Amino acid sequence: MLLLRGDVQGSIRFHAFAPIFLILISILIAGTLLPRSVAEPLIYKAETLERQTGLTIIILGGLILYWLARVIFFPTTFALLIRG
Repeated sequence: MLLLRGDVQGSIRFHAFAPIFLILISILIAGTLLPRSVAEPLIYKAETLERQTGLTIIILGGLILYWLARVIFFPTTFALLIRG
């Protein structure tokens, strides 16, 4: 929500992967709402990118490492974040 409001620094402070998720969700919505003639090449390019780079595994690995770093190095901040 912070990113959608324009608070980029706040959203990154809350979660460093927020901009990545906003981009991915925007692409997913665009692929769903666009006409098939436009969406199919977009889907094909995304699939090709994933097959060549393994981007999903990279993002998932980054998320796990990010979570572990927050829990290990900043436990009080992480606990406050969870409590709200």
